[in-house]
Amino acid sequence: MSDKQVRAQYTREFKLEAVRQVRAGQAIAVVAKVLGIPKASLGNWVRLSSKG
Repeated sequence: MSDKQVRAQYTREFKLEAVRQVRAGQAIAVVAKVLGIPKASLGNWVRLSSKG
């Protein structure tokens, strides 16, 4: 067996929808839990989207 972990890949549309939900007022923790993604990833996406 291999112990190598595979990183999840998310589509651009998925990321944009997640960021949209946060900007609409939802908490990052709530959106991350509902979508099944790490809070840190969602936080990074929100931060990067505000930079442009």
